[in-house]
Amino acid sequence: MALLAATLGTQLANMTPQDTEAAAISNLATAFDTYFQGATVAGIPVTPGSTAGAKAAMSGALVGISAPGAGAAKIQAGIIAYWGAVVPAAVTIWVTVPPIISATPPPGLAGIAAAITPVFASNQAGDLPLATAANNVANAIHPTQLGGIAVIGPPPPGGTPTPIL
Repeated sequence: MALLAATLGTQLANMTPQDTEAAAISNLATAFDTYFQGATVAGIPVTPGSTAGAKAAMSGALVGISAPGAGAAKIQAGIIAYWGAVVPAAVTIWVTVPPIISATPPPGLAGIAAAITPVFASNQAGDLPLATAANNVANAIHPTQLGGIAVIGPPPPGGTPTPIL
């Protein structure tokens, strides 16, 4: 299984409105973490429970998301923080033989806010149903999550670059 935009869309649509920012952050971090559970390296799935640190990093970066106009930038910061925790933990997130010796996040992370800002506007202007709006956001975020690389070692020299799907 690989990362699927539909999984993220479903998770976003299943989030329930919250009275506190902390609860909303927990919902969003859980939705993204559930989506990320589909990521594989050489067909090897995420080890259960291994992304807790990444989810916590994302939650911390999302603080302030409820401020007016902060949503897109905070979502980008949260996802970047998530990947920032995934990269050094890749060897335990995907247990491969031989093991992962390095990982690189996808190159599109810096474009998340730019990708979702117009989607937020069009979702609101169109007064779209929740499922449609959530899928639109997921379809904007998903391409930014593609292109991460895990290097499985030892030799060939430098290991074998393998996509994180």
